[in-house]
Amino acid sequence: MQTVLYPLSVLYRFILAFGIGYAGSYLLSVALIDVFYPYLAKAESIYLAAFIALFFYIVFVIISFCVRSLKKLSIISLILMIALFLFSKFIG
Repeated sequence: MQTVLYPLSVLYRFILAFGIGYAGSYLLSVALIDVFYPYLAKAESIYLAAFIALFFYIVFVIISFCVRSLKKLSIISLILMIALFLFSKFIG
């Protein structure tokens, strides 16, 4: 049973790390573009939002492989995605 469960947990961790990280960085960049747009030119706001979203993605992937518990990682990812979704909807 353990030989079947371990590859599935690794696959789940990869999906959480890269899939949720990508979706979170997208939501963050959309919200940050709306925040920076009134204060900066359009190109600068897009570049700054993309740069911050790239840092978020890198940090999220690294942290998701540092967290040992899949349950904690799932809860943290879900809360983070809900927060970023609400942030992007209320700002945009």
